[in-house]
Amino acid sequence: MTTMQFNNQTVELKPQENGPFLHLAGNMIPALSAGEPFAKICCHILSEGMKQNAPTDHALMQCAMWMLYQVGVRTITIDLEKEEVNMGQPEKTSLEGVPFGEHFTPGNAATGRAVVATLMLITSRSVRVNGEEWPVRPQPLETMKRVNAEVVQSRKFNEEHHITATRRLLSLLLAGKTKDDPEVLASLQVMADLHVRSFRYTADGSQVIFEAFNEPNALAMAYMHNMDPAQTQNMLQRVHAMNMRCQQGGAGVPPTNAPVNRRRRD
Repeated sequence: MTTMQFNNQTVELKPQENGPFLHLAGNMIPALSAGEPFAKICCHILSEGMKQNAPTDHALMQCAMWMLYQVGVRTITIDLEKEEVNMGQPEKTSLEGVPFGEHFTPGNAATGRAVVATLMLITSRSVRVNGEEWPVRPQPLETMKRVNAEVVQSRKFNEEHHITATRRLLSLLLAGKTKDDPEVLASLQVMADLHVRSFRYTADGSQVIFEAFNEPNALAMAYMHNMDPAQTQNMLQRVHAMNMRCQQGGAGVPPTNAPVNRRRRD
């Protein structure tokens, strides 16, 4: 039995469904991206639950405690009147130093490890553009809904989604937008969500070479979309195949409606 000391009471932590974890993850990403400490955000969730008299076996309370448990927290005391939170010295965990895929077993998903690993990855991504690391800073949800819709609408027949997204990003850059422009940041996030890790493009945008795709990101995205094991495996295989293609050649991605060319990397 897994337990946590919460306000001087022993609380049993019980396995949870993906839904509540994913609900909290979606709300936590903006704060994490802004630099808020992970444990502080989890404690805020618990504080809000306490204000609403949520019992400790409520799914969201359990999920918040599971996430804290996975980063080593074993004791939490929250004083709502004084607005004080105290945590004991965190224990060392095995969250780091193991293959990323091990976080996504059914047992680890039910006990918070999968969501913690996903959040850590999503909020620390970057895409290497012409040899320079461009941080991926999650953009507002409404912006991303619009940009994703625009990418889908501009997709050519049988064109791979990451190529469509790349064409959109290049059209912005070639029009003079900087890497800090909100539209560029949103387009970069789409590319990261589509597992692009590194690419190069020529000054006129007539040629793009994809250098790497992010296979751990495929696991994280599969989890965030609550995919079943078969869907997850299919996504991993596709991303792995794209990485293999990177070793053989790259796809030229013009910013215009010209056909997509291919050439081998040197």
